[in-house]
Amino acid sequence: MTRTMVYLQDEVHRRLKHLAVEQHTSLAALIREAVEALYREDMADLRIGRQRLSEYLRHPERVTSYAEYRTQRAKR
Repeated sequence: MTRTMVYLQDEVHRRLKHLAVEQHTSLAALIREAVEALYREDMADLRIGRQRLSEYLRHPERVTSYAEYRTQRAKR
């Protein structure tokens, strides 16, 4: 594990400390958990993006243009 330093707004720090006490954990553990959750979410988004790009490259004829999408959406 690598040690790092972050600066938080005073109010954010106060609220996070309060949350850590409520959850019976440390402020550091709470921040690590939040960073890991954000990282997992971003990685999932990238994986979906790669899958969609791959599908597009295999079948570009299936793609609807943005203008067509807006037209179809407006009809709903």
